[in-house]
Amino acid sequence: MTDRPYVLLSCAMSVDGYIDDATSARLLLSNDEDFDRVDEARASCDALLVGAETIRRDNPRLLVRSQ
Repeated sequence: MTDRPYVLLSCAMSVDGYIDDATSARLLLSNDEDFDRVDEARASCDALLVGAETIRRDNPRLLVRSQ
C-alpha cells in the first residue's frame, strides 16, 4: 500500500513545556486567532483523536465552531 494517511498534530504548550496544570479548570494556552486556525484545520479532517483525560475532564463536543 503506497498511500498513507496524512496526520496533523496540534497541541498548545506553555513556554515552560506544559500542556495542562493540576487544577480542574480548563487551561487555555491559545488565543482567539489560534482557536480559529484549529477550527479551520478541524473542519478539513475526517477524524479527530483526543486523549481519555480530555474526554473525562473537558467533555469536548469536537465540533467546528465557526462557519
